[in-house]
Amino acid sequence: MKEPTLTRMQESVSSLKKDFIEWSDALSVGVEEVDQQHKGLAQMVNELNGAIHGGWGKETRDDIIVKLLEYTRVHFATEESLMSISNYPHLKEHKKQHENLIDIVKAYVKKYNENPEASNYEFLFFLKRWLVEHIMKDDKLMGEYLIKTGSVKTKKPTSWWGGLRKPFGH
Repeated sequence: MKEPTLTRMQESVSSLKKDFIEWSDALSVGVEEVDQQHKGLAQMVNELNGAIHGGWGKETRDDIIVKLLEYTRVHFATEESLMSISNYPHLKEHKKQHENLIDIVKAYVKKYNENPEASNYEFLFFLKRWLVEHIMKDDKLMGEYLIKTGSVKTKKPTSWWGGLRKPFGH
């Protein structure tokens, strides 16, 4: 086995610094509370990735998964409340997707409890794919509906010009 060179060690550290799920405006659904929660979910998946790659052990992995599961439930309750209040026409299907994810995560937890040596990467990549696809497809539709129906306030203007126009009544 080769000794790690400084270059290889730096490359390894730099690859750990890069987020597994990188947040961008492309993932925004336009609803501030939902976007903030999505950022939190992405950060927890990134934390899980760090734990797995860093070899932090089963206990740490399990703690992160429990925290992720609880936060996910809170997030889903937020979305489902917004959809219910606004009479979102796809609430039933959207809620079913949420329930399916919770069931899948519970199955992974059971798998890890039965076999602590089971691969974490399958779960990690599943979470990333599910979260990004769900946000890009289903949550964006929900966000558009909530904004179109006036059920939520849109984000504040991000440009300095947009911020200037508001005080002058434009």
